[in-house]
Amino acid sequence: MKRAARLASISVASIALFTILQGCGSNSAQNPSPSAPAPDAPHEVTDLSQVGPGSAIDPFGKKEQNIARRVASDDEVAPNSIDLGALANVRHTGDDKHPCEQRLLNKKAAQFDMVSVHLLDQVFSQIRRLQGDDEFSHVVLPTDLRWVVITATINHQGALKELVIEQHSGTAAMDKLMVAACKKGLYLRNAPEDAADPSGNYKVRIEARMENFASLDGEHWEYKTYMGLAIL
Repeated sequence: MKRAARLASISVASIALFTILQGCGSNSAQNPSPSAPAPDAPHEVTDLSQVGPGSAIDPFGKKEQNIARRVASDDEVAPNSIDLGALANVRHTGDDKHPCEQRLLNKKAAQFDMVSVHLLDQVFSQIRRLQGDDEFSHVVLPTDLRWVVITATINHQGALKELVIEQHSGTAAMDKLMVAACKKGLYLRNAPEDAADPSGNYKVRIEARMENFASLDGEHWEYKTYMGLAIL
């Protein structure tokens, strides 16, 4: 009798345990634990160290800042051997009406690329403003227009000290526009001392060329600008 009661008790306990386990398995199937997000899924970043280099700090498309420093290192690059792959990158700026392509022209410009970008942008801002003046907007530029090449000296305080036209474009209006743009746009604030020449000044060469881009009335033009900059 006692044995039968014990067996009945064990059977009831087994059924209860089976029911509990079955319920847990059912809940697990219905409510699976959340999986980790895909590696490329959008997610909120709370730690800025997670953010890789982007266009704002890497404006010419270099994957890492040390590429520019490696290009500029005399220990790793022979004096007359420049990594043209790193320097040949084009930065597209401007807008649909005033497109612009910018390039760095030497290894020192690549080393101090943020300084180079600011100077190019400041000068291009003036170019774009001057292009809209009636004095220039009706000009049809020749297809064989040469590059305007200007060497500028900026003093240790960041103010423009001297402009020298090394090469004329062949069109007086273009030369005049570039000189005016450089006078307004070539200045520096908090430039690194390492970018200065032995005299403590900053010497840059800026090159520019423009071509007629679009006209709504056949008389007034928008232009495409090509620019390059070297730090000497």
